[in-house]
Amino acid sequence: MSNRAAILAVAACLLLAGCTGVGPQAGSGDGGESAELSASQQAASGAQNDAAGDASGGAGDGGDGSSGAGGAGDGSVPDSTQRAIIKTGSMVVEVDNFSAARSTIADRVRERGGYVSGSDQRLHRSGNETWQTGYIVVRVPSDTYEDTQALAADQGTVLSEETSTEDVTDQLVDLEARLENLRSRRDRLREFYDQANSTEELLRIEEELSDVQQQIERLEAQKQSLEQRVAYSTVRIELQEPEPGIDQIRTQYHEQSLVAVFVGSVNDVIVFAQASLVTIAGALPWLAVAVVPALGLRRLLRGRSVPLLGGGSSETSAADEPSAEQADEETSETAEDEAAE
Repeated sequence: MSNRAAILAVAACLLLAGCTGVGPQAGSGDGGESAELSASQQAASGAQNDAAGDASGGAGDGGDGSSGAGGAGDGSVPDSTQRAIIKTGSMVVEVDNFSAARSTIADRVRERGGYVSGSDQRLHRSGNETWQTGYIVVRVPSDTYEDTQALAADQGTVLSEETSTEDVTDQLVDLEARLENLRSRRDRLREFYDQANSTEELLRIEEELSDVQQQIERLEAQKQSLEQRVAYSTVRIELQEPEPGIDQIRTQYHEQSLVAVFVGSVNDVIVFAQASLVTIAGALPWLAVAVVPALGLRRLLRGRSVPLLGGGSSETSAADEPSAEQADEETSETAEDEAAE
C-alpha cells in the first residue's frame, strides 16, 4: 500500500506539474499577442503624435511670418502679422553738380538691387552763366527705402521731403480668394468638358472655360502688379543746381562792400552803353529803310504841289483880270454909247 500510495503521489505530482507547465505556455502565447497589439497601438499613436507635431510646427512657422495656410504655397497672401505696404516718396535736393549727383544715386541704387525707371535733365542759361536741374525716379527694394532717402540727402541740401504709404493687404487677400474660386470653377469645367457628349455642350463649356481663364489671367496680373509695387518702393528725387547770382541777391544791401558796389555800378554802365550801341547799330538799317522812301516821297509831293497851286492861282487871276486893250475897247464903246444918247 505504501508503494502504491507513493506511486500515486508521484503520478499526481507529475500531472500537476504538467498542467502547471501547459498553463504558463498558453498564457505566454496570449501575452505575446497582447504585447504585439500594444506595440502596434503605440506605433500608431506615435505616428499620430509625429503628425500633430509637424502640423503644430508648420503653424508655428506661419506665426513667425511665413504664413501658415498661405505660406504653404508661394507666400503671396500676407497674413494678419505681415502687412502689404506700398511706399512712395519724393525729395527736392540742392546739389553742387547735377551730373555727379545723378550718377552717384543711379549707381548706388543698382548696387542695392534697384533700377532707374525715369529721369529728366534741363540746362538753364542766364548771360554767361549756366546751371542744370532735373529729376531721377528710382525703384528700390522696400527694405532699402530709408537708405535711398539717406543717400539722396548726402548729395546736397534737402529742400523738401515727402513719403506716402498705401496698405493693400485686403486687396491681395480678396484677389487670392477670387482666384481660388475661379480656379476651382475652371477645374470643374474641365471635368464637364471631358464628360460632354454633344458638340453643343462642348462649345458651351469651352466658352465658359475661356471666360473663366480670362478672369483668372486678369486677376493674376492685378495681383502681380500689387506685389511688385509692394516689393519695390518708388522714390522721385529732384536735383537742382543753385542759380548763379542768387547768393549775391540774398546778401543784405547795406552789408555789401563799397568797392564791390562801385565796381558793379561801373559794370552796369558799361553794359548799358554796350547795349545802347548794339541797339543803335541794329536799328540803323531799319532807319535807312524807313527814311529814304520818306524823303523821296516828300520831295515828289513838294515838286508837284507848288507849281499846281501857284500856277493855277496866277493863271486864274490872269484870266479873270481883263487886258489893257480890252479895257480901252470897252471904254471907247462906252463913250460912243453915251454920245449917241
